[in-house]
Amino acid sequence: MGPKCTANKGTDYYADHPEDDMVEPGLHAPNLTYDACQQSFIAADEDRVKASTQYFEDTGVIALLCHHDIPLAVASMWTAGEKQFYVFALLETILKHILSHWRIGALYDIGCQMDQTLKKWRFMPEWLPHLEWGVSIFHAYGHQWACQLWYHPCKSEL
Repeated sequence: MGPKCTANKGTDYYADHPEDDMVEPGLHAPNLTYDACQQSFIAADEDRVKASTQYFEDTGVIALLCHHDIPLAVASMWTAGEKQFYVFALLETILKHILSHWRIGALYDIGCQMDQTLKKWRFMPEWLPHLEWGVSIFHAYGHQWACQLWYHPCKSEL
């Protein structure tokens, strides 16, 4: 099943941490899988500072591209760290302009984290029928095995 706790031999980790073994409604893997992916990626660490707001008004640029590499939406980043709200703001911009029966395949290096945020916290539930999250192949192999199974672009239904 999962890793055993090595601190106390013979103790089942999940017996002491049942919340880690729980699968949230709408998600594919246990919380422990998503937590491990979050810890392994710099982009998932919203507290990591890559550019100082003391010296720069804008700390970066984030863009949403179609599969032809044409920018559909672009935004300036003004906070230190890569925050999820930038991606959600770009998605909101696009989702306002699509037909009601369309679905979008969203590839992002931490797509599993974005999917978890939307489903676990029931954030923007009206988006769920329109989004299919994936992790770009470049980043897929840095994710947990279960995450690779569910979020690899070749496994997507889109």
